[in-house]
Amino acid sequence: MRFLDAGLTLIRSGRSLQQAAETLIDECLRDHQVPPGFGHRFHARDPRAARLFQMALELELEGEHVRMLRAIERALDTRKDQFDRPLPVNVDGAIAAISADLGFAYELGNAIFLISRLPGLIAHAHEERTRETPMRQIDPKDNDYDGAQQRRLPEGRK
Repeated sequence: MRFLDAGLTLIRSGRSLQQAAETLIDECLRDHQVPPGFGHRFHARDPRAARLFQMALELELEGEHVRMLRAIERALDTRKDQFDRPLPVNVDGAIAAISADLGFAYELGNAIFLISRLPGLIAHAHEERTRETPMRQIDPKDNDYDGAQQRRLPEGRK
């Protein structure tokens, strides 16, 4: 949220949306950082972020933070060669932009982040308590996902 606010400050000082996005990326490159809210270990396009943006659009909640994030995303796409991996907008970037457009202060960002992950953490803790022995050694190679199969969306939804 603060990263996006920095871009909006640049716009208010006379830069265009594109210039502000480029400046933020340049600062990240200078500091050897990945722009916050971008990149994912597994997804070339984070489906969770895409769904959040779709919902924000449907509810007419897109504002200046989402526009700033999208400008950074476009600028990153033209500068792929300057980073060692693709940097799509991720779910945390989407949450930050939409939350900021809803008027949440950046100090609440961690709380919003935790709220969105709490159901998964609770389910995982429940599985551990009911299915596994306490204090066991865990080797990631010995575990397979055995949860629900991928859900099918209703006809006409993507």
